[in-house]
Amino acid sequence: MSRIRPFKAAEAWGRAGPEPGSDCARLASAPRRAGPASGARRAVILVVCDLDGTLAPIVSRPDRARVPARTIRLLERAAHAPGIQVAVVSARPLREMRRLLPVRRVLLVGQYGLEGTPAPPAARRERFRKRCRRLVLRLRRAADAVPGAQVEAKGLTAAVHDRAVAPRRRPALRRFLRRIEAGAARREGFVAIPGRRVVDFVPRGFDKGRVVKRLRAALRPAVVFYFGDSAGDDSAFAALNERDFPVRIGRGATRARYRVATPMGVTRFLETVARSRSNASSHKEVASCR
Repeated sequence: MSRIRPFKAAEAWGRAGPEPGSDCARLASAPRRAGPASGARRAVILVVCDLDGTLAPIVSRPDRARVPARTIRLLERAAHAPGIQVAVVSARPLREMRRLLPVRRVLLVGQYGLEGTPAPPAARRERFRKRCRRLVLRLRRAADAVPGAQVEAKGLTAAVHDRAVAPRRRPALRRFLRRIEAGAARREGFVAIPGRRVVDFVPRGFDKGRVVKRLRAALRPAVVFYFGDSAGDDSAFAALNERDFPVRIGRGATRARYRVATPMGVTRFLETVARSRSNASSHKEVASCR
């Protein structure tokens, strides 16, 4: 693996971003595209963010997570910048994403691509729901044996959180989950995807890398930025090419080529993108004929 480099927002944007206003006329007139990302704009640059640990700080309980107001404002401003499409990809259900991110013109993709744009057909999702309900029953029996373990049934996926599990009991929980992964989960067609203090059980074939590939096919961006904070984002990092910017937030082994220490690094990048909107507006008259 190549050396991981520090991610510097202004430098990265300078390498990837178009000169303010240079393609303004073409981008402003680009049609909305039908298909997997219906409603999205044609993007020259696609910015994709994970939610928990990237936009929202990790907290003791998932239901207490909040996205800072400043981050929400910058996310919406960035989404309105010419030639930029912003997307947020999460393990959370779409209804929770909408509550945490009341923003316009941002594509929301929930449960590893099972909800939002793009998403599989309704009939296929219903089959996943039935299988997930059976798997949740098995997960809850295992979690009952480990004080503090929390099972979250999300409808199409399930998660087991260890945030409240004492460190000395976490190995036992991991052993239970490995047995379930090899047994009940495999029979139901689900795989385990590790995150930060959580293991998600997801239908086989669905991950964040798949989401990024489908967004790229629909939007055809020249450059993709992806920000994520856990091993659950590695499939997305791996889906990017040499021109793109895979960015890991925080410590840990990763397939990303760049790293920032905290979510503040993501906020600084969004601020840089948001400023490009103001710069493009100030060049509007020149750019429309350039």
